[in-house]
Order: sequence, then structure tokens, then C-alpha cells
Amino acid sequence: MASGIVALAAMGLGIVLLLFGKRGRMLTLCALISGLAVVPFLAPYVVAGVRTLGSATFDGLAVLVAVAATGWVTFELKDAGTRPPTPWIALLVPCLWLAASGPFIGIYEFFQNGLDSAESFTRDFDINDY
Repeated sequence: MASGIVALAAMGLGIVLLLFGKRGRMLTLCALISGLAVVPFLAPYVVAGVRTLGSATFDGLAVLVAVAATGWVTFELKDAGTRPPTPWIALLVPCLWLAASGPFIGIYEFFQNGLDSAESFTRDFDINDY
């Protein structure tokens, strides 16, 4: 709930800045915060896409695009972020990070399944059974 409120506030501020034709660090930061807050909602779809396209070529390309986009946003924040595509790239960067994490998704799911089974064991544990 809190991340949704932060996303709405950042998105609203970003829209107002775009309407008034303002460019700069503030707009780039608003777009980046909005992108971070939207990732939990897009994660199932991005993870499903990464699983479907799970090949070494796709993983390498996703990492390359994520690194390039992160570098772009980093240098634009340092340089006042005045280029027109910068806020849109900043909005997509968190989703690109998630797509670039393709090889780590399997490891995450393995540990998540282990934690779920441990939680169900402790929930069903009854000392009187032993």
C-alpha cells in the first residue's frame, strides 16, 4: 500500500513536470521511483517472459540492455538529466533489472519453495505427535 502511494505521488509529480515542460533530475528521479514502485505489479509477467525466453543469448542481451540503461540514467542524473528520452528510460530501468536477473530467478524460486515447505512444517508441527 505504501509503495503504491509513493508511486502515485512520484507519477503525479512527474506528470505535472512533463505538462509544464520541465526536464531535469527531478523528473528523472520521479520516473525512477515510479518504475521501482510498479515492479511488484509487473514482476509475475516479467518473470514469466524471462522463463519462456530462458537462453544464454537472451540472458546476455537482457544484462547488456539493463547495464546500458542504468549507465544512461546514472550519467544523466550526473549531467542534470535534460535529454528527452531519459525519464522514459528511467521508468523502464527497474523492469530491465528484473529481466536481467533471469538466471537468478530459478535460484530465488528454489529458496522460496524451501522456505514455504519449512513454514508449512512449522505451522503443522505439534509437540504431542512425538
